[in-house]
Amino acid sequence: MTSKLLKSCMAFATAVMMLTATVLADPANNTVDWEKGVVRATGLAAGNANTKNKGLQRAQAKRAARMDAERNLAEAVEGVQVDSESTMKDLMLESDIVRTRVSATIKGMSEVGNPKYFEDGTCEITLEMPIFGAKNSVAKATFAPYENEPKVPFPQPANTSIKIDVNTSVGGVVGGKYTGLVVDCSGMGLESVMSPVIKNDNNQPIYGYKNLDIDKVIEYGMASYAESANDATSRARAGNNPLIVKAVNVDGIIKGNPVVSVADSDKILIANQSDQFLDDCKVVFVK
Repeated sequence: MTSKLLKSCMAFATAVMMLTATVLADPANNTVDWEKGVVRATGLAAGNANTKNKGLQRAQAKRAARMDAERNLAEAVEGVQVDSESTMKDLMLESDIVRTRVSATIKGMSEVGNPKYFEDGTCEITLEMPIFGAKNSVAKATFAPYENEPKVPFPQPANTSIKIDVNTSVGGVVGGKYTGLVVDCSGMGLESVMSPVIKNDNNQPIYGYKNLDIDKVIEYGMASYAESANDATSRARAGNNPLIVKAVNVDGIIKGNPVVSVADSDKILIANQSDQFLDDCKVVFVK
């Protein structure tokens, strides 16, 4: 298709939309909800006021509202923070695979509830795209280029003889194991990201997506975010006997990476060798 013909087709499509519906959506309704794990967007549009058939007018409004919701969802997804430096928009500019998957996923998203119709003839449609999940998620698109890459082993602790607390009971069972990791970053301004990295204060990464089964990263995410070490999110993710360490700092352009002491990083790595909570993404960050 020539450039001139393509421009003509686009102009015609725009003219049709203007004749059939009016888009009215409020961009403030488009959000990234880390607590619920979804990206949400609303589309709002009215049918052509000159259409005498009310059924046709509602159909026009619904079609336009859906298109508006998809467009707004795409913009909201672009704003998802992938790591401490990059957003989904950055990733989509770099990778055709990611951009194509995001676009296809948005087109196939189911609507949340039923369309809402108002007395003035407008229709409102809401779409939600999960951040994590084996199907139709932001993570599925994000990590697509890495699905066939082999895992990188966790680093070895600097001090293999370091002593860690011995668990005597987990759920009443003597000799229980650590069920997860809680890194307390409270008061440090930690931000939610899809792909965080835990580092020690020698700037050595000890936990990142390259160390993990990418399918687990896509389905569960690398970590949950909680308000305290004892809240429901922590208990659900890190279990009833997590290893709890206090971060010494957070780093990254948007402060997405917890930093722990070398001694605590050694504790984490030694404990994980036997209990494998990092391998299972049983990690919680307290904000």
